[in-house]
Amino acid sequence: MQIHQMQVVFDAAEDRLRMRLSTTSGEEFRVFLTRRFVRLLWPELQRTVDRAAAARHPGPAARREIVSFEREKALTETDFKTPFQESGQAAPRQFPLGEVPFLATRAQVRIERPGTYRLTLDPQSGRGIELGLDDRLMHSLARLIESAARAAQWDLPFLAPASPAPAPGGAPAEEPPRLLN
Repeated sequence: MQIHQMQVVFDAAEDRLRMRLSTTSGEEFRVFLTRRFVRLLWPELQRTVDRAAAARHPGPAARREIVSFEREKALTETDFKTPFQESGQAAPRQFPLGEVPFLATRAQVRIERPGTYRLTLDPQSGRGIELGLDDRLMHSLARLIESAARAAQWDLPFLAPASPAPAPGGAPAEEPPRLLN
């Protein structure tokens, strides 16, 4: 399966991230990711990218610089502006796992070979999906998840909020109270 487009958006009604993947062969896969699942998946994505970089670049300082460079290069090569093509725009889509997103409960991330990864997302029962990702797609997927999690305002550890501006006298300013529904 060759990925054509990926989309990850926050679905407020479900309080989940909805991931959609379309393939070059006209299939579409839909997956829900919960806050808890993303909180567990994110560090594993990062560790896998770091392990792959360590195999190619043994020095830790150089490795951080190179991973940062590879991430920026991948993200500049990715088209985040083109809207996700809905079914029927180009050709009718097939939904091998159904049109309703499945809830991902298990994931596995592994390195296939340098620069190539395998991400498996599975529901509690039934079939899931297995994605082959290169460096560009891995970094792009991470960016999509990060952006959607920010939109969800989930306050996850990898989404370090900006430090509040100091108040007069050097103490951090208090955040205004927020209304929760």
